[in-house]
Amino acid sequence: MLQCIHVKNMALIDEAQITLGPNLNIMTGETGAGKSIIIGAALIALGGKAPKTLIRKGESYASVELTFKVEAEETLQALLNME
Repeated sequence: MLQCIHVKNMALIDEAQITLGPNLNIMTGETGAGKSIIIGAALIALGGKAPKTLIRKGESYASVELTFKVEAEETLQALLNME
């Protein structure tokens, strides 16, 4: 389960960390608040393409981190075997 999204220097986001709960999580906000950027950042972290234009103006890099909680032993073993 996805537990946390951390985005830094992406588009209009200086730095943001979103912690997700175990149940339904809903992002709301006005147009231009950055909701789509957060979703796009998660997709990039999962292997999507990231255009250079997403790096915040004046910064040399952008980063996205996703934190997952893995409870199924079979899934955990598969991840450990990927090293």
